Amino acid sequence: MKTRSRRRLGGFTLTELMIAVVILGVLAAVASAGYGSYIRRARASEARTQLAAIAARETAYRSEFGVFCGAGRSGVPTTTGISNAWPTATPGQNADFNASAPTQWAELGFRPSGRVRFRYVVVPGAPGATPPGETSPAGDLWYVAEAYSDLDGDSTLSTFRHYSLGPGVVAVGSETE
Repeated sequence: MKTRSRRRLGGFTLTELMIAVVILGVLAAVASAGYGSYIRRARASEARTQLAAIAARETAYRSEFGVFCGAGRSGVPTTTGISNAWPTATPGQNADFNASAPTQWAELGFRPSGRVRFRYVVVPGAPGATPPGETSPAGDLWYVAEAYSDLDGDSTLSTFRHYSLGPGVVAVGSETE
């Protein structure tokens, strides 16, 4: 009796194709999550950079005028929050910061180049007053600077905060979403 050998013709079986599709699906899911995280971190770098610039401007402003400068949507804000922040455009929409900016931002010397993804507010205070978000009064002049944006389009604001702890000392506060 002769044995018949089956010769496989070129191509893939259905099982092989399904395994390949499953593997590609898993790789795509992992890549998508990683890419989203990368984009969010890249967008958040704007807030860190601009808040550091505000901190440097506040230090220079205090050296020249003896107080910190407050700036926000209009006038000198007394509380932090998105309702007091500039620009007025919805966070995450790449707003033009310098278009019709309140004069306090020019006094501070803070002028980002190009469009921004965050809204900013700076609240100054005197010794003995309690800074927004803190539990005890400050012993020296202080300021709190915050940035707000919806980085990933989920309607939850990311908030970044810098505040002064005394002459020449700036701390990074909460970075939340």
